[in-house]
Amino acid sequence: MIIIIYPKVVKDHADLSWTEYFMKELAKEFLKFLSNQDTNKCTTTNGTINNDVVVFFDETYKQVYEKAQTVGKAKMSYNTATHYTSKEKSKKSSFGKQSTATSIKEARVWHDGEQEVTSATMAKLDRSKNDSNAKLGDHVMDILEDSPALMEARAAYLPKENEIPTWEEEEGLKLVDDDEDEGEDDKVDDSSLGVGWGGSLKNILQHVSGKVLTVEDLQQPLKDMENILTSKNVARDIAQEICAGVRMKLVGKKMTSFTRVKTAVRQALEVSIERILKPGMGRGGSDSVDVLRNVVSKRERAKGFFARKDDQKPYVIVMVGINGVGKSTSLAKIAFYLKTNGCNPLLAACDTFRSGAVEQLNVHAKCLDVPLYHKGYAKDPAAVAKAAILHATQQGNDVVLVDTAGRMQNNVPLMKALSNLVVQNNPDLVLFVCEALVGNDGMDQLQMFNKALQSGGHARKIDGIVLTKFDTVSDKVGAALTMTHVTGAPVVFCGTGQKYNHLKKLSVPSVIQSLFS
Repeated sequence: MIIIIYPKVVKDHADLSWTEYFMKELAKEFLKFLSNQDTNKCTTTNGTINNDVVVFFDETYKQVYEKAQTVGKAKMSYNTATHYTSKEKSKKSSFGKQSTATSIKEARVWHDGEQEVTSATMAKLDRSKNDSNAKLGDHVMDILEDSPALMEARAAYLPKENEIPTWEEEEGLKLVDDDEDEGEDDKVDDSSLGVGWGGSLKNILQHVSGKVLTVEDLQQPLKDMENILTSKNVARDIAQEICAGVRMKLVGKKMTSFTRVKTAVRQALEVSIERILKPGMGRGGSDSVDVLRNVVSKRERAKGFFARKDDQKPYVIVMVGINGVGKSTSLAKIAFYLKTNGCNPLLAACDTFRSGAVEQLNVHAKCLDVPLYHKGYAKDPAAVAKAAILHATQQGNDVVLVDTAGRMQNNVPLMKALSNLVVQNNPDLVLFVCEALVGNDGMDQLQMFNKALQSGGHARKIDGIVLTKFDTVSDKVGAALTMTHVTGAPVVFCGTGQKYNHLKKLSVPSVIQSLFS
């Protein structure tokens, strides 16, 4: 039908891949129509087609055609570009001569795993470069704007218009008793006490109101509170430390109602939990890691008249962790967070080990509309990071996010390579990425990474933690407290979903709400 109406497409040898999609969808609609209609009523008595059928096909044709323009056209553009790229490559042999008519596909020799892997072999198998004559650092893989892969990634990762980021929702979180008038505490209806963060404390603390509290009065209630905390994956020693803080707050006080007791307990919990969540950076820095503030602060210092040489460099963040925990996606989320707040990030692809890692980060860079720096595969990650930082300094980027290869904590060669990257480039922040579900294994991983960074007599440690899949841990938030307490590294960000704006900071109110809801 298409060929009859548009004979020019045959003459020009146009790509008809989108029409195949169009005809299949039209056939599906026709079969649906037949299954719901009496075929005898499709024609009139004189043999002509019923007008209702004509109207149906006219409307259906328009709908399917419009759908083909969004889905089919994208495939057509992508396939056409790939077709002509392959066609141009096949025109010349490796000696620069015209190939024969039978030389349709470029021959490729795959490594069999037995022979020695040479630099020449790795370079030949490196498909990350489209142009072998491109300048170093500039050969970023081209992805068509309307390619299906990029369209699918944008649909999966980019937030909807006017969608509120998770980090803004977290900043506005307040516990229930924050909104209550202290002068009206005695009048609060008991039916409302189970709502909010203090529901699990009602039965164990309600009877302590109305008298001056002693250590003996609080012994059993605090033991019950400790059990609640340990049931939420809080380590026993941390739970005891939190309860000790509550005891100090309540002993010798007279509370006239449970609401006043709850307020006093909340204040004690805030102090104890904040002390755990902000243990100080690994290098003796501030009690918390505010990435945005640090990036802006370094950028402003670089503008000063007396700025030091180190201040002229962008703020550098290195992401580390084991395989498959979501380092690249977390890096992209942090880049989105920084760009949304006025920063100018650059992504550095320093995972030169895993196949497809550079291409994956390139898709994130395209979705975020931020620059990507890479040198392909089988390169020294430390050298790539150093070149990326220099490139960002020249281009005016104020923050560089370095993606590294995932590695198991017992892989000595890769751990040494990671230590080398950190020592040579001295990043401002080293973030350890792990899943919120791993529990004690996450602490073992972090401690092994710390040992790797300190190998060779270096004093550098992990500066902060990024927890992925935090939306799947339910009320087991205690594992985050335990990890921070044991390692001394604060939780900087938590990933709460797939989209770029599903990122939040671990605030004290949210932890209390999760522990005692």
